[in-house]
Amino acid sequence: MTMARWLMALPLILAVVALSIITAGCGSSTNMAQVRVINAIPDAASALDIDFNGAKAIAGLPFDTVSPAPATPAAYIGLRSGASTIEAFLTGQTTNPVLNSTTANLTTGSDYTVLLAGFAITPAAYLISDTNKAPAAGTVEIRVINGSASSSQQYPGGFDIYFLPQGQSISGNPKISRLTLGQAGPGYVTLPFLSQYVVWVTPHNNTTALISSPYPQSNPQITTLVIVDQPGGVGFSPTLLSLIDLQ
Repeated sequence: MTMARWLMALPLILAVVALSIITAGCGSSTNMAQVRVINAIPDAASALDIDFNGAKAIAGLPFDTVSPAPATPAAYIGLRSGASTIEAFLTGQTTNPVLNSTTANLTTGSDYTVLLAGFAITPAAYLISDTNKAPAAGTVEIRVINGSASSSQQYPGGFDIYFLPQGQSISGNPKISRLTLGQAGPGYVTLPFLSQYVVWVTPHNNTTALISSPYPQSNPQITTLVIVDQPGGVGFSPTLLSLIDLQ
């Protein structure tokens, strides 16, 4: 299998050093970073076992799910800061990894989402920085991550994303433009508090709605939404993976 790459939301070459997995939880502490893992590989033959630094940290992670399980506030696995490795196997296997051992540098006190995405023949791990500080009073923050492998084939120009009040049609410029596989666009989009936003996903430079879903909001709230494929990767799912990271 072709060596998979660990990719940042912006391109970056990372050094290779293995460290030990420490604990699970949320928040941060001295010399620690926090990670959670999303399995967005649509055509893997089974759920995935995830190793960090050569030790199994997550067992049997199904497609279109996150580990640790969704929680508010967001939950994470604690790792020593510095360079760390990740490897993914079909559940119960310890050879022929789906994702070969790859590395990234983790910063002390930082939280990350690791997105495993792409088709099983050439998957990648995307390291995306999380921010879990409460937004300013009267505002909410919403972030959209593209984890759809099929979108690279169907919509090579990426997606445009609109956040609109209920009942309002698409108009104006998208808040996120050209969102491609493994990317989180500009990161968190700060919006005035409304009890609900409708998230519209369209092809780039085309206002034809591919996805239109309402997401209730509290004051304050941070929401991460992930575009994923249907099982098997025949096309993207009309349902976004929704994570309420802070409320």
